[in-house]
Amino acid sequence: MRFVNLKSKGFCLPTTLFLVFVVVQVALLQTGHRRSYTLSGNLIQWDAEHYLSIARDGYETFPCGFDPSYICGNIGWFPFYPMVTRAVASLGLDTRTALILVSWLSLWLALLILYRLVANRFDSRVALYSLVAMLLFPGSFYFLTGFPYSLYLLLTVSFFYLLESNHLWGVIPLMACLAVTYPSGIVIGLPILFVLVSKWTKTDNRSRLALTVGLAGIGLALVAYFSYYWLEFGDFFLYMKFQAQSYYAHHVNFPLLVIARTLSTLPLRQPECIMLIFTISVVILFYRRRIPVSWQIFMFGVLLFTPTMGTTTCYYRHIVVAFPLFVMIADNINSRWRRYALGVYAVVSIYLNLSILLSDFKAGVLM
Repeated sequence: MRFVNLKSKGFCLPTTLFLVFVVVQVALLQTGHRRSYTLSGNLIQWDAEHYLSIARDGYETFPCGFDPSYICGNIGWFPFYPMVTRAVASLGLDTRTALILVSWLSLWLALLILYRLVANRFDSRVALYSLVAMLLFPGSFYFLTGFPYSLYLLLTVSFFYLLESNHLWGVIPLMACLAVTYPSGIVIGLPILFVLVSKWTKTDNRSRLALTVGLAGIGLALVAYFSYYWLEFGDFFLYMKFQAQSYYAHHVNFPLLVIARTLSTLPLRQPECIMLIFTISVVILFYRRRIPVSWQIFMFGVLLFTPTMGTTTCYYRHIVVAFPLFVMIADNINSRWRRYALGVYAVVSIYLNLSILLSDFKAGVLM
């Protein structure tokens, strides 16, 4: 993959946005009421602590103290982000520093690639507004935390960049890595399946083989991950058993029913309800048909993945990687009347970030 000239817009604009985003978010994270009065303590909390423990000490599992019939430990979190962190830490860095460094560098590289991906498909104006829309989106601060979302985003935009460039063999390792980066990483198989089916007669045998191997790579990566649990803990299905426990309650369900149940039973002040209403409104208001179908499939796959697993817990952070949504928002700059709604989007996003999501996260009450 050839990067742009260091003096070009494709490098300077994403890099400037990244630096501004980091400075603003770091400043906000260190003001007001907060759980930890160190930056690393704020950035590494909740699930991030599990990723840190995996990177530093490996996987472990044990009976829960409150009920020995329950499974506790860190076996409910995917391995690729901790693996990359451990590799970076092996250069002589503290593991906590390495965890954050992986997130920050991944975000910067993802912005560079996303800008070029969108500029190639649309234009530089839409590319720039796409990055702005993503960094303003409620919950975008999670990209700087010890969660795998920046790495997930980097792998995803790299995948689509190679797919658009017709470097089909290059997408195979990216798909395998995504499958073991985060549960919704398997959604990346849907665009490949769409391309394989819709362009079957127009695709040569070599390309069909590459796409098929890519799909198989998702399954093989997951089998390798679960086989590790079988070899280490004697249970191939340990991850599924862990996630099926009552306090996670992850079971396959019809997503629209789960969304309806959340909105009808939980207080609307709950972050999950707020982000469901906000996201649905944004999709309806800013929907653009000219976004590539493969991108849309990935977007809706990510937006619906969590409720498909039977819950909307932490929905607000699970969807920050749905980059086609931000391209869709940005593309409205070319719409006669909807461009004025972009200002409303920016104001509402900033308000939700500052008054609810970021403030709750700093206080340690937002998972």
